Amino acid sequence: MNDDMADVSVPTEAAGDPADGIGRRLAALRGDRRVRVTDLAREVGVSPSLISQIERGQSRPSVSTLFALSQALGVPVDAFFREDAPEAPGGPDGPDRPEGPGVPDAAAAPAGQAESRYVVRRGDRASIDIEGGVRWERLTPATLRDLDFLELVYGPHAESNPTLYTHPGVEMVLMMTGTLEIHVGFERYRLKAGDSMHFPSSMPHRYVNPAGTTSRAVTVIVHDGAGAVDTGRPPPRP
Repeated sequence: MNDDMADVSVPTEAAGDPADGIGRRLAALRGDRRVRVTDLAREVGVSPSLISQIERGQSRPSVSTLFALSQALGVPVDAFFREDAPEAPGGPDGPDRPEGPGVPDAAAAPAGQAESRYVVRRGDRASIDIEGGVRWERLTPATLRDLDFLELVYGPHAESNPTLYTHPGVEMVLMMTGTLEIHVGFERYRLKAGDSMHFPSSMPHRYVNPAGTTSRAVTVIVHDGAGAVDTGRPPPRP
């Protein structure tokens, strides 16, 4: 067996802390797909040692690396911090899996389970700590097919990535507290509480907290194609 295929070491996840375990999830996803460390690193554009460090819990990915990993492995970006939940009848592709940006119907669910299908209490959010002083908290009970609904928590002087990055989709941001500077292309936009913004994620961008206090924002990231406008024209040929 190839050494880097065998190297799917799984760090132990701290009990009750959904922010831990990025490496465990990455190793499991890579192992399921039988992807070598070197091949994944090449596709993501990082060194094999960084992939190994992330899997061992010795390093955290940046926001740009997290998006690149999700694309390379064909999973939603919240697969790295999603808490395990009982699978819906019919499996992940069965009739009970949501077909759009919604959640399954709770009409047939017992009363004790109905809330958990719709409501996320603040202390129960799945979350992940990312390199650069950034924390993402998921605001939906489970992953959605077409979008991510997250609260962004940027510590003092935190940044999403040292350089501009891109990924498929569209981003919408609403500032809740503090300040964020969002760089899009050659422009820089400073958002304060109550300000909002919308831009294509395919544009080079990055987030920076210029202040010495924590900033919070709510974001919706619409996956590529989910929010596209139907023009009635056939898609361009590749």
